[in-house]
Amino acid sequence: MMRPPAPVPPPPALRVGLKEIVAFGAGDAGFNIIWGLMLSYLAYFYTDICFFPARMVGFMLLAARAASLVTDPVVGLWIDRRPAGHQALPLLRGGLAPFMVLVVLTFVPLPRGWPIAARGVCAGVAYMGLCVSYGVVNTAYGVMTSLISSDPAIRLRLATSRMVGATLGGLAVSMATLPAVDFLGQGNRQAGFALFMMVVACVVGLLVWLPARLCHERVATDGGDVAPRQLVVSLLANRAWRRLTGAMLLTMLGSTFLFGTLVYDVRYVLHAGDHMAGWLLGMMSLMVLAGCGLSLPLCARWGTGMVMCRGTVAAGSILLLTYGLPVRLDLTGAGLALFGLCVGVCNPACFTLLAQAMRHEGGADGLHTVGLGWALNSMASKMAFDIGGSLLAGVLAAAGLASGAGHQTVQAQAGIHAGFLLVPAVLYLLAGTVVLRGLAAQNPVAAVNSTASPPPT
Repeated sequence: MMRPPAPVPPPPALRVGLKEIVAFGAGDAGFNIIWGLMLSYLAYFYTDICFFPARMVGFMLLAARAASLVTDPVVGLWIDRRPAGHQALPLLRGGLAPFMVLVVLTFVPLPRGWPIAARGVCAGVAYMGLCVSYGVVNTAYGVMTSLISSDPAIRLRLATSRMVGATLGGLAVSMATLPAVDFLGQGNRQAGFALFMMVVACVVGLLVWLPARLCHERVATDGGDVAPRQLVVSLLANRAWRRLTGAMLLTMLGSTFLFGTLVYDVRYVLHAGDHMAGWLLGMMSLMVLAGCGLSLPLCARWGTGMVMCRGTVAAGSILLLTYGLPVRLDLTGAGLALFGLCVGVCNPACFTLLAQAMRHEGGADGLHTVGLGWALNSMASKMAFDIGGSLLAGVLAAAGLASGAGHQTVQAQAGIHAGFLLVPAVLYLLAGTVVLRGLAAQNPVAAVNSTASPPPT
């Protein structure tokens, strides 16, 4: 019997090596450092470092995203219409320097002698610039997963590398932020934040530069000849894409409440030091990483849709149970650890389902657009973040949070604790039991094999 001929290896220019895969994961480590800072420390920075009223902070967070709601889809369409080999990389490389500058400007406290309205306008403009620049470079980075290779196995490795990088970036933020701020500022957190963000900008710039320099585009999209309206209609007609995007909106909204109130809850409700918030964030990051390791075997056994639904419901149930337990640091820590594990299990399942939905977005004719699909998913996550930040600021203001105070009233503590655990629990349960209900079951092996990168978050 004659043996089949050995497969011919692809030319060197088409191969995706380990260096490129690692460089791609480093990029999301950089982006998640900034995302983690915005998610966990931006509201705290504005209220307790800059001493802005909570209502002003809510308005700033909501208004700053107005420009990015327009720029993200424009960036996606621009990428789709670019020539093959030069679709996303020019934006990733060209937008890196402005992105680094705006990272620093967003976290620089302005002089207390300035009128509060002037300080608020300057801070809002800087944050708006950061949102726009982040959207440009992050959307270009996310699209690269689909442009680096069309091989499902390579895309799975790229997605895994990105997931690991994102978790490590979040872990670095949680463990290093407040200790580094205190060390650099020598007790002055205003100066400490300014110096720390200069270091962060350099580190993030290096991490994002790695995929911009070492990754290559090998796949072209065919969205250039399709009218933008047709692309949007095609996406909106995709039921699976709508369900997943809706679930992402709710879970991101819940995460915004949880992470945005973590420092407040540790400080005013649990009566622990600020640094304990960093340790809790670090523990959650490690549990997310552990959950990612469990996700693929569970998806292979139960299917991605089932894992996504059950994991989301489990995460919400754990938060609800923790809220009902006595307020103690050990019980809260245990609840957050289990919540992180569930989130880690859900992430790869979500990414797989999104890959399937975007793969079939073009119907029988195949995928028409990559840039717009990624851009709209990115926009949905950012909208949830900003809406959540504004709602959170409103909840804290209604509860009577006193900015910069050493102690809070019982009413304020109750509002903080509800925003920390109860609101995220309800949103996660709503996503798992209502939005994701009836999500079409997939063949587990086919779903895992077709995994592509998640949308930029």
